[in-house]
Amino acid sequence: MSFKSQDYNVNSFNVSVNEKNFRLEQDVSAYKDYAAESRLQDEHAHSKRQYRSFAIIPDIVAIDILAKYGIDIHDPLTMKDTALMKRYKNIVMSEYPHLLTSNIKKV
Repeated sequence: MSFKSQDYNVNSFNVSVNEKNFRLEQDVSAYKDYAAESRLQDEHAHSKRQYRSFAIIPDIVAIDILAKYGIDIHDPLTMKDTALMKRYKNIVMSEYPHLLTSNIKKV
């Protein structure tokens, strides 16, 4: 059996299930394109702004980070934990740099 995680979202992930296993797959090309475009815009943005976008994270990447590192980016407590957010950002920067939406070099 196979189905989309969200019927209304063309970029949602596919779920394939059989008797013993399940598999999650997602085409992240739209996310990567958005991130690349955002990085280009970031090059021309005011450098002294207080806030900037960090990254666009597809569901499949959030699930992967949760499975590998135990960090649930959707948990409101994660956002309040400075050390955990620093670790999360370092993971994204090292393992998923193509999803960065700004030209951040270090956390």
